[in-house]
Amino acid sequence: MQPTVNIALRSIREASEELVRAFERFDFDHASERDISKFLAECRIGTEKKIIFSLKRAFPRHSFEGPETGIREASPESSTLWKINPIEGLENFRNGLPLYSINVACITDGKVEHALVLNPATGEEFTASRGRGASYNGRRIRSREVTKLSQCILGVNYPGLAQTERNQKVREQIARLTEHAHGVRTIGANALTVAYAAAGHLHAAWMCDLEETDLLASSLIAKEAGCLLSDFSGGTDYSKSGDIAVANPRLIKALLQTAAGTQAQ
Repeated sequence: MQPTVNIALRSIREASEELVRAFERFDFDHASERDISKFLAECRIGTEKKIIFSLKRAFPRHSFEGPETGIREASPESSTLWKINPIEGLENFRNGLPLYSINVACITDGKVEHALVLNPATGEEFTASRGRGASYNGRRIRSREVTKLSQCILGVNYPGLAQTERNQKVREQIARLTEHAHGVRTIGANALTVAYAAAGHLHAAWMCDLEETDLLASSLIAKEAGCLLSDFSGGTDYSKSGDIAVANPRLIKALLQTAAGTQAQ
């Protein structure tokens, strides 16, 4: 494992432990909606600040960006940026469902060099370094060699409630995939879903509207685990669209064709 990843892991583990302790202390049953909203905001801000503070001590010349604190630039010449999502899967976290994650991507000269997706509730740790493979709890991972969609456990998420043409198209794609897949899972945490596909806990993923940090972190883990990635039309523009199809090289074509309605499995 790369030294940079080890340092980042320590920083995120410390923040994870603090986040879990805060959740265990908070009385959701007797709190008002206002108190709950305040608590969730404090958790996100506190987790983000703790990670950035720790990373900044180790990498004082790097820059940092999170949704709560914005961008902290070390200098205009800094070539490395750490992007952090302190809690992805916030509704799961709020309801005590142990499926949420802290996602971190380290970008140098525009390329994602390191990625980490950690589940504080379960202690699951997914990491990757560009060109050096991906790991799950310190062990190398590879995508599962399932070749048929009928054998596939597929991870998906659903678009928002807005009745737009685009959202309706995604729902229709998921419906076609559901008809032909062995099983479909929606866990409510996007980066974790992609990481599970990379580790073989799922066999593929069909995910829409991923936030940039979640997409950058999870996509590197999937690629380093041997997955192919594309947007929903089979192109490589998923970083702009936020829509991503993930599967091993022998399954990706069937996944895309079935979603488009051009091939049955």
